[in-house]
Formats: sequence, C-alpha cells, structure tokens
Amino acid sequence: MALHIIEYRLPSGNRIQKRQSLITCFLNEVAGTGRGEDTSRYQYNVETYNEYGIFLKLPTQLNKGFDFTVNIQGMYFKKNRRYSNPSHQDIFNALFCCQNECPEEYNAVKDAIVAIYNCDESDLTHINAYFIDYEGNQHPIQIILLAIKWLFMEQDCTYWNYSGRRMLFEGLRDNGLV
Repeated sequence: MALHIIEYRLPSGNRIQKRQSLITCFLNEVAGTGRGEDTSRYQYNVETYNEYGIFLKLPTQLNKGFDFTVNIQGMYFKKNRRYSNPSHQDIFNALFCCQNECPEEYNAVKDAIVAIYNCDESDLTHINAYFIDYEGNQHPIQIILLAIKWLFMEQDCTYWNYSGRRMLFEGLRDNGLV
C-alpha cells in the first residue's frame, strides 16, 4: 500500500477535545491487508515553523497498540544512527542547551511549555532562543516546543488511562526545565 500523507491541524480546546479530534482522524485510516508492502502507512503533517515541519508517522514499532512517532522534518538527532523523531532525552538536551545559550529568554520558553501543557494557545514567535544540535548547527527552540506539543498528544493517546501528558511534563520539571 502507498504512504498516505494527510494535512492535519489540532483544534483549539481542552485536552479531551484535542485527543478526541486526533483519534477520530486516525479512525478514518484505511486498514492494511498484511505486513510489509501490505501495511497501511500514514504521515500526518501537523506543524510548520520556518523551513521545519512536524509530522506524525503511523504505524510505529515503539509500543504495541495506539502509538505514533513525532518527527521533525529538516533536522536529525543522533544516537547510533540519524533519526528525525526526538526522544525525551533529545528534547531535554535541546532545552538544556537553550537554557545555557539563551538564559535571558529561557523564562519565555518555560512559560510556553506550561501553556502547551495546559492546552492554551501559545504564540511562539516572540521567543528569541535557540539550541545547537550534535553537528554544531543552531536551530530555533520553537521546533522543540512544537515537538513537545505533539509528544504530549502522543502520551495522551497512548497512556490516557494513566497520567498521559503528565509523564513528560514531570520529566521536564524534574530536570529543572519548567
């Protein structure tokens, strides 16, 4: 089966409304007919910032059940290989770098994370901060903030019956990032 590319925008609203909208969108996917080429694959383009894009990929190998990866188009993260879906540690590292490189702007970054966590609409254009990737390239912190927004959504979909987005938020808090 072909890769299906969908343009999707998360509606305004509370955590429940956002989760319901995203899951409803996923329910419209065409079922696969098997493995390999018979797998139904989806890419949801959900955000853009300058030359970067945030997209979700389904299915994923990470967890069984309802899960997706959050990817940043236009940059890569490095472990043993290049990948576009940042781990929580990659997010923490980018925020630590921003904290060190842009201390005068970091309160605005923290405020944006709290607003995103609370499902408040947040204007990120006023933040003048960045992080440096593993190759020494500078990137706007906004792409990390947008990735956090979608990692919160991923946790709300996958771990709704537990604490959902709170797991990542507590990790950010415990590391002094909010």
